[in-house]
Amino acid sequence: RDSLDLLVALDRAGHTVPSVSVNLSAEELRNPRLADEIGWELERHDLPPERLSLEILETVIAEGDDDIAVRTIARLAAMGCGIDLDDFGTGHASIAHIRRFAVGRIKIDRSFVTNLHRDHGQQRMVAAILSMAEQLGIATLAEGVESAGEQVLLAQMGCDHLQGFAIARPMPAQDLPTWLRAHAEALARGEPWCEDAETARTADGTDG
Repeated sequence: RDSLDLLVALDRAGHTVPSVSVNLSAEELRNPRLADEIGWELERHDLPPERLSLEILETVIAEGDDDIAVRTIARLAAMGCGIDLDDFGTGHASIAHIRRFAVGRIKIDRSFVTNLHRDHGQQRMVAAILSMAEQLGIATLAEGVESAGEQVLLAQMGCDHLQGFAIARPMPAQDLPTWLRAHAEALARGEPWCEDAETARTADGTDG
């Protein structure tokens, strides 16, 4: 609900944000009323389902067909919500799972991204994932991008979206409009966007 409130507020402020992503745990997905509740909230906010993406762990979609979480994901996909496969490469999801649940984007786990610009083995692995996604018509997002080197290389390799401290650190919702303006202005000037990852980690309290 809070994410949809924010999306509507950004729309009203004139910011172009195509969609918002929400993490769903296996426990939440096992709520038999979840799909209906999400549908009601989308209708209440007057938003099409396509503007809400749901991040699902690989381990969840690899469960059996009789699992209520799997049935809930199938319902949400049928409604038109985006399905993002989170931490891709760390679980047991197969291509069959990806197709069956209409996964629209895979999020490449940060373990494949760290020091990517220095590790040729990692580069080959990520290139293989990106190639598979392209062949399946699935968008890609790299998690844990923390340096300009990783950012540039992933863009050159054809990764669609990037996430991590090099892009932005976690921030309160009220700070997002300011960040969006600064990001848009930098791109309009043709300037690369890369935050100081070391400063961001320290400020976020993730070191030490």
